[in-house]
Amino acid sequence: MATPRELALKILYDIEKNGAYLNISFQNHTEGVVLTERDVALLKELTYGVMKYKLTLDSVIARFSSVKLKKLAPFVLCILRLGLYQLYFMDKIPESAAVNESVKLAGRYAGKSRGFINAILRRAAKEALTLPEGQEPEALSVRYSHPLVLVRFLLETFGAVRAEELMAENNQTPALCVRVNTFKTSKAQLMQRLKDEGASVSEGTQADGALLFESGGVQKLSSYKEGLFTIQDQSAQLAALALDPQPGNTVFDVCAAPGGKTTHLAELMENQGEILALDVYEKRLLSVTESAKRLGLTIIKTQAADAATYVFSQPADKILIDAPCSGLGVIRRRPDIKYKPELTDFSELVSIQKNILNHCADFLKPGGEMVYSTCTINPGENENQVMSFLQQRKDFELVPIDSPHIIGEAQRILQNGMGTFYPEPDGGDGFFIAKLRRRNHG
Repeated sequence: MATPRELALKILYDIEKNGAYLNISFQNHTEGVVLTERDVALLKELTYGVMKYKLTLDSVIARFSSVKLKKLAPFVLCILRLGLYQLYFMDKIPESAAVNESVKLAGRYAGKSRGFINAILRRAAKEALTLPEGQEPEALSVRYSHPLVLVRFLLETFGAVRAEELMAENNQTPALCVRVNTFKTSKAQLMQRLKDEGASVSEGTQADGALLFESGGVQKLSSYKEGLFTIQDQSAQLAALALDPQPGNTVFDVCAAPGGKTTHLAELMENQGEILALDVYEKRLLSVTESAKRLGLTIIKTQAADAATYVFSQPADKILIDAPCSGLGVIRRRPDIKYKPELTDFSELVSIQKNILNHCADFLKPGGEMVYSTCTINPGENENQVMSFLQQRKDFELVPIDSPHIIGEAQRILQNGMGTFYPEPDGGDGFFIAKLRRRNHG
């Protein structure tokens, strides 16, 4: 049976060699594998940790290795990163275990390089991790493990102080956030139920239906299986709350998978009305259907289609466009996306967003409302996109967002109809929301 370290190596190799996404590779490699809760926690820490600090770890390898990074075989590179991560970032793992377990893996996956790996890790074990100081982009890149191109983009967009704050926050581990299924229960009832099940939760700071868990393993709870809640970050919960769909409405959710916002819309509609959930990939719509079934929601219909071209058979009262984006706001949940080129080369994404926004706008009833949201903090995909749309479409206007379910600072940020949320220690992920109304010419 594969150990967490061996599974971690296979996942990291898949990312390094095949350009796989971390969350998808993690799922593929653990499907059908019997692991204890402790094993899963270790596996997640190893894989997500290595991807979080990949460039920092690579700087150590480059310092100790006589062979250039580009010349190292993928398995060798991944084993070294795994070993170094355990040495420098995991206090509870003894140095001997970090080195010896890595050398064992080398014996199985990189036999000829076993001695080389052993020598580098033993040398690293004797030296403390030293990070470059200063504010130069190159130093920040190594210190916070952000690619140089991303560091420069953040510096240009947000200035030196804010950029460094964002990079630091991107390396934190966010709390696991869930959303109360108000169709089946109330927050007070769910909190009591979770307490009875031995879970420790606190209330969210942005959405009144958000609860923060102190530990993972929530999908094993009977309350989860009964559909009393679903996993969703609190910033993401604001999108459906901003749209404020009513029972009996016809609603389009045009970039729906995996369905967190779709099911939230249905809950807010008290499972009355009709929701058409679109996504380009039919396979991804299965998760929308499965979530709806678990949560007891029956008003959602799914359709595999491109939101930029699909011809709707009737107009909608409300439309949610949670547009494809660079994901710059969710790096702390998906550290591997830091290294994807589209994170800063987003011109194609901007074009896709624009096409979806313009096309879907034609299918909104006069007086109807539309929310455009993304999980990025990039102004080019957010404010600039919305302002460009409003300049072209004089039949639309920005409208204030006033929901009793949006609480705290989030209420202020969205009061004028458009706002960006940044990843915060006690808050949600980076997120953007704008609410638009089609003017009623009648």
